[in-house]
Amino acid sequence: MHEYGSEGRQMGRLKSSTEATTLPDRRLVGTPLIHYGPLWEPPLDQPRGRKSGPIAVLVCHGMGQQVRYETISSVAQAICHEARQQGNRVRDVEVHVSKHNDSFLGRAELSWTDSQNNEHTVHIYEAYWAPLTEGRVTYRDTVQFLLAAAWNGLRYSAPFTSRTFLRWMFGAKKEMKISRTTFFALIGVLAFLLLQLFIIGFVILELAQQYKMVIAQPFSLANLHDWLRWLVPFFPEHATLLQASIFSQAWWWAFGKLLARFALIAEALVARYFIVQYVGDVAAYISPYKDSKFDELRHRIQKVGLDVGKVVYGFGQPNFAVPNYGKILFVGHSLGSVLAYDTLNALINLDNVSPSAGRREVVNRTRALITFGSPLDKTAFIFRMQPKNEQDWIREQLAASVQPLIVDYALYRPPSFEWVNIWSPRDIISGELNYYDDPNRPPNQPPCVQNVIDTEATVPLAAHVQYWHNAVLRERLYGFVS
Repeated sequence: MHEYGSEGRQMGRLKSSTEATTLPDRRLVGTPLIHYGPLWEPPLDQPRGRKSGPIAVLVCHGMGQQVRYETISSVAQAICHEARQQGNRVRDVEVHVSKHNDSFLGRAELSWTDSQNNEHTVHIYEAYWAPLTEGRVTYRDTVQFLLAAAWNGLRYSAPFTSRTFLRWMFGAKKEMKISRTTFFALIGVLAFLLLQLFIIGFVILELAQQYKMVIAQPFSLANLHDWLRWLVPFFPEHATLLQASIFSQAWWWAFGKLLARFALIAEALVARYFIVQYVGDVAAYISPYKDSKFDELRHRIQKVGLDVGKVVYGFGQPNFAVPNYGKILFVGHSLGSVLAYDTLNALINLDNVSPSAGRREVVNRTRALITFGSPLDKTAFIFRMQPKNEQDWIREQLAASVQPLIVDYALYRPPSFEWVNIWSPRDIISGELNYYDDPNRPPNQPPCVQNVIDTEATVPLAAHVQYWHNAVLRERLYGFVS
């Protein structure tokens, strides 16, 4: 076990086989930094030099093509960086592999010693769902999703005036404010989207026409000249470039048009890739809040988060093997923040409906929920169903009941729990989270969501991924696990 240190493991291997049988099995399997065994072992319940046992972190990655264990690595790097900044003695990161549901579950294990000589240990798990959406969402699906989102938002907002909508939460109908700038922000996003769709459509039509001209020509592999002649339709400016005096005004004009053509094609391809690979994930997960062909896919994604969460909290495991994490932290970036929110709610619900012997004290053991780059407020506003009669409100009440975090502060957001949301004005996907709290409470004060601006995430669009490298996230992560 890591509380003995790497040197302890190496010494353990030198002991006799009789002696070794009395030591934890992990001394006999793996290496000092990579080891295998059960998810939880008795030595973890007996802290050595620690005030408490290990702390668990469950991280949910965001949209786009993610690499397995990438988010575990990012969280581990952020915590270790901040631990060193605080003057702690940080050990090498270890990894542990255990078996769960006929598959293998990996985690990173961090440990350090602080200035008071206290030991700290953190286990980081990942809800990895990226492969589920690969190839499942088309360009058309995503465009329809974006246009519907823009239309829904514009319907319920208005220029130059504040509006409100009703949302069932904390036992009553709550009046939620819509910002005066929402209408214009949606108009700007819609205009940008339509421009991108026009550029993509134009480029596709142009390339299709040029492709028809290319395949209509006789093809020869005789020499390089024949190859170039065959590709001529893709370069309409070639005649001027070849015939005009080099660096003349006509040559420069043709060269500029050629560069502009390539830039437009590149921009269209990148925009289309982003729409399908990144926004497509959002479409697949968010659309099913109403009837959608992605309903089954959304449930599969949620199951990934719930399955890992059940392991961390110990649901469905015999009591002697239940992980005894006293504090558990949820972390979600971008679309992963929606999954983290859904997963935590699902685990609280599971705890509520379990028999007393199977309950795992989810609320009391959950230290915090950190969301960053989160679209949760946008989903609550744009994709809501506005009730029109009492029957609709019954449905809304039932929908709220499966989200304990908006049911009751005293029961599900005790003083030991905090929800921190990190966002940037330059990030068009994220924003403040104001629609998950009672509007009559003072904002940004626990138990309400604490909205924190990341002043280092300043590059438009790119701000959405800059959080990972900035001090705000590092400090919050370290503060909750130290």
